[in-house]
Amino acid sequence: MKDLLKQYDIFIFDCDGVILNVNNLKCEAFGKVVEGYPKKNIDDFVEHCRRTFGVSRYVKFKEFLSDFANVPFEEKVYNGFLRKYASICNQIYRDAEITEGSISLFTELQTLKKRLYIASGSDEKELNQVFIDRNLSQYFQTIYGSPKTKLECIADILRNNLSKKAIFIGDAISDLESAEKYNIDFIYMAKYTVQSKKQDEICRKKAKMVINSLYDLT
Repeated sequence: MKDLLKQYDIFIFDCDGVILNVNNLKCEAFGKVVEGYPKKNIDDFVEHCRRTFGVSRYVKFKEFLSDFANVPFEEKVYNGFLRKYASICNQIYRDAEITEGSISLFTELQTLKKRLYIASGSDEKELNQVFIDRNLSQYFQTIYGSPKTKLECIADILRNNLSKKAIFIGDAISDLESAEKYNIDFIYMAKYTVQSKKQDEICRKKAKMVINSLYDLT
């Protein structure tokens, strides 16, 4: 595995479901935020959040209003969703387990003089604070997140590392598509994914490597 790690200069990681085991809890949180709306609307929205995991909350709550609740967009309601979701996520992130093998892999990559980045659909300010609180920020050059899109995050990373070979490690089809957009290799971490069976199969087929957890890379 060390030979594989030596092939790349830049390691880009998704966060949720790769470094922190939070996927199911965050999907449930989307439902909690919109409590009070019809149950079918909530259930359909949570399932949509599973299928599109990795897309930011800024997009998803707008989709809830337009596509699930079928009501006109109201800034006050939308901002209320964002505040409530942020509050729930803060607790989730404080309690979440760091996935097995993460710290060992980060330490090894640092020893090999590799540059590590986060490109996440989670809120960037929130994530930076989480990584400080969880003593994880020390391993990363920069932690990127929403409201930037994942494509914008990766573009910034690659722009700051011209002529460097990069690989992206993620757990969702949105991660695979982002890697394909920039023609970089993709490792699919499957253990904590919440996407559909079809999406899982696509990721397994197209990834350079499929792993259960980051422990498999150490």
